[in-house]
Amino acid sequence: MDKQQIYARSLQVMEENFNHVVEMSVASAADGEVAARDLNAYYHQGKFYVLGKKGNTLLEHIAKCPNVGLCHGSHNMQGVARSLGHPLDQQNASLRKTLKKQFGLNYSDYVTESNPDMRIVEITLTKAETYTRYHRYEIDFVAQIADRDHTIPLFLYR
Repeated sequence: MDKQQIYARSLQVMEENFNHVVEMSVASAADGEVAARDLNAYYHQGKFYVLGKKGNTLLEHIAKCPNVGLCHGSHNMQGVARSLGHPLDQQNASLRKTLKKQFGLNYSDYVTESNPDMRIVEITLTKAETYTRYHRYEIDFVAQIADRDHTIPLFLYR
């Protein structure tokens, strides 16, 4: 496989592994304070979407330092986060529809649309380490390159 084929395959692996709601740990830092929390996340085309509320630690941190880390089992990722605003904001209509579909009947458990502080957070990945049953992929989303080796992870899913 050449480099372009490996990169294309790595993107397919990300979609296969995360193109549904997955519980992930998301870490952020600002002013010398580090915080991590488990959130439900949805991945699509190089971006994760999580939900938070204005004033919580995640939103406060990314306002000061948008760099975040994500982890799901052996899968580790880095990205840049930003608030997209309230789920009912006009610019979020299409994304809201997708999130409602992905979260299914649990959407209202995670999203309180009546709360004006509710926010959708978009995390644009810069790097990722992800696995299939037989391969480990190291992906650089910025340079659009990836490496692959024959490594079996300790575990694929929690």
